[in-house]
Amino acid sequence: MQNDRKEGDHTELKEKFSDISDSSSWFEITPIECGLSGENKYHIMKNNGTELILRTADIENYKRYCDSAMFSQYVHEKLGINMNLPIEVAACCGDTLAYTLYTWVDGFDADEKILNQHTPEQAQIGEKAGAMLKKIHSIKAPKNILPWDLYFGKKLDELLGIFRYKVRGSFKGDKETAEYLENNRELLEDRPQTALHGDFRSGNLIMTKNGELGIIDFGSWCWGDPYMDFQCIRRSCSAPFSRGVINGYFEGDIPGDFFALMAFYTAADIIRHICDAHSCGDHDEYIKAVKAAEKAVEEYAGFAGNVPSWY
Repeated sequence: MQNDRKEGDHTELKEKFSDISDSSSWFEITPIECGLSGENKYHIMKNNGTELILRTADIENYKRYCDSAMFSQYVHEKLGINMNLPIEVAACCGDTLAYTLYTWVDGFDADEKILNQHTPEQAQIGEKAGAMLKKIHSIKAPKNILPWDLYFGKKLDELLGIFRYKVRGSFKGDKETAEYLENNRELLEDRPQTALHGDFRSGNLIMTKNGELGIIDFGSWCWGDPYMDFQCIRRSCSAPFSRGVINGYFEGDIPGDFFALMAFYTAADIIRHICDAHSCGDHDEYIKAVKAAEKAVEEYAGFAGNVPSWY
């Protein structure tokens, strides 16, 4: 029965994407995940055994998809990182959806591989990931973009406005989280800006057969404070890995302002995730977001401290 359902899904999806020129060579289409952003991802297996990633979203995302594809290509050419590479960006489904086809990064899910290691090995993998993140941050932002405190300050105003109007009181510690953001805006002043991955955590890493790391999903890339890329490492699969990322990035010399900024961006990410889950209307996703938020608040002692308990 399960195989019948899978075949049915494949047939429906192949028909849905029939106006993608390459789709006639697709042997199998498997949904990967449906995120809160409204983007859908699919694993494609072609008749010749080649694997691809298909990403789709509303047509309004076409420019963002073009920008992400160009950025991914630029990062690969500049740094040589093992990552998804864009093949094609276009419209499909009667021009209602934008799509990007990417190459598949061959390897194993990093979460599973990391959890099968002892604590020292988990930390070592984290250190490798931290070194990779530092390479990404070596790409400096254009000089003509807004200063970070102005750009992110405006985003923060919008986010807190939505939060207070729609989801205030949604999780234990939400008052302290919002107050931490309001009371520490000066941290945003005079921050450098670089290329950011946007969702850097173990779940977006791939481990090859020889133990090297690859990285996937640059869909949330942007220019910004490099420390903001640490806001998601708490969602990684293990604390030793997360500690390793920090230690590998800084090579043991952690700047004095780092933990305060990581706490700041973590607080912002908590609220953003809660707001996204609320507007998505998916109750299960909302409950997951609430639990994750309360866990992070606990790790930061209600944001009375800057260093999370897992470090």
